[in-house]
Amino acid sequence: MRICDPVVGMATVLLATAACSTAAPPTWHQDIAPILAEHCMSCHRAGGIAPFALTDYDSAREQAQRMLDQIEHGAMPPFSARTTLDCAPRYDWEGDPRLSESEQATLRQWVADGFLLGDPASPPPIAYHDLTDVTTSLVPDVGWTASGERDQFICYLFDVGNTDVAWLSGLQVKPDNTEIVHHALIYAMAPEAAAPLIADHGIAQPFECGGGLPADLQIHAWFPGNQPLQLPAGMAMPLVPDSKIAVQFHYHPHGGIYGLDRTALDIQLSAQPPTRLYFAASFGNQFEAPYLLPGPGDTQDGVPEFVVPRNSPDHTEHMRIPVPDFGRGPEVRVISVVPHMHLIGTGLALTLERDHPRGNTPKTECLSNTGWNFDWQRTYAYRAGFAQLPPIAAGDIVDIKCTWNNTFANPFLQRLLTETNSGQPFDIRFGEQTTNEMCLTILGLAQPAPDDLSADSVARVLAASRARSSAPPP
Repeated sequence: MRICDPVVGMATVLLATAACSTAAPPTWHQDIAPILAEHCMSCHRAGGIAPFALTDYDSAREQAQRMLDQIEHGAMPPFSARTTLDCAPRYDWEGDPRLSESEQATLRQWVADGFLLGDPASPPPIAYHDLTDVTTSLVPDVGWTASGERDQFICYLFDVGNTDVAWLSGLQVKPDNTEIVHHALIYAMAPEAAAPLIADHGIAQPFECGGGLPADLQIHAWFPGNQPLQLPAGMAMPLVPDSKIAVQFHYHPHGGIYGLDRTALDIQLSAQPPTRLYFAASFGNQFEAPYLLPGPGDTQDGVPEFVVPRNSPDHTEHMRIPVPDFGRGPEVRVISVVPHMHLIGTGLALTLERDHPRGNTPKTECLSNTGWNFDWQRTYAYRAGFAQLPPIAAGDIVDIKCTWNNTFANPFLQRLLTETNSGQPFDIRFGEQTTNEMCLTILGLAQPAPDDLSADSVARVLAASRARSSAPPP
């Protein structure tokens, strides 16, 4: 493989030329196919979600320049985490799919050399990122057929089947009708909370739930492009005996695209009690004072309003939300961030302002800074040990800034206008519909597990968390 970039400084040209002349040029079989198998082929394959395949030499050669352009512009592989002067997270990210500089240089050289084939070799294994060691699959008995012109919210209850405390360490949403599944919110429900819903709707049966489910413990949020939830070793979410999994599906019928959906869930249960307990909390989507701050587009003096004005190329909404008492004692830490907006968003920056510094942790810390692409949403998990993760506690402030481009310069605007039968940009307000907008972050959180992990102890911890999760911000 050629290890040098063809573009070098004049001071090193002789050394670089010598290095290049002694290294074998990159070839499809020996160099390019392994890179694409690691970073691209899980989507770019027959039956994959990408529009063309990159699994064979002819296809990769045909798409090589297009592929290289997308990679160098940061559009592919889709990964929106970014660093700016005013928001630079302290951590690298787990599962970062982006090509390294040396991999990009190898790909550039392969194109420059004329797509050398190389010696025949067995195809490299494609790096799939599906959940492994699945304990059980939760599949609807009856699917839901989306219809009409407005988004629909449909819920299911699934039986985990655990007679003792269970430890959920992984979960994957398996979307069926990808044209209409906008998102899925997954919760753990205690048997007493689920009992009235089961009496009314049964198990694995669809029912309308536009008003949401009774407040309970959020496990995960799945959006288009998101990867499975796979917790680090030794971390799990406790499920009390006879727990139920509740799922709210958000369906977005549009442009005559309806159809049946039977999206399923795979869950992974760990046999070993964890040393860390996992839970999740949502921040954002504030549409009035005091948590929504005044900003551009507000129609009344001093009265904040969540509205993205028409023809605005860089509109911002700013929210500051107090962190509640999670009811879980000290040392809660952030392990992951899931940003969420709708069609015309361009970015979301998340900062944590602590009420006082803790150890070596700064008082103010940027947790994430992401660009936005509605079709490629994901969980951003920190690559760090538990003791290095950002601490979060009651009294801290979660500061969220979301930006939008409500002009024709945003390619997603035309999609929005088509779906709303509109010819020109219009003011967009906060709301649940895909054609509204949102500014939301879901934090994956963890804490040291207590010494007592009996069913009664776990039930008390979760009951305290449920009580606090249903309360408004302080």
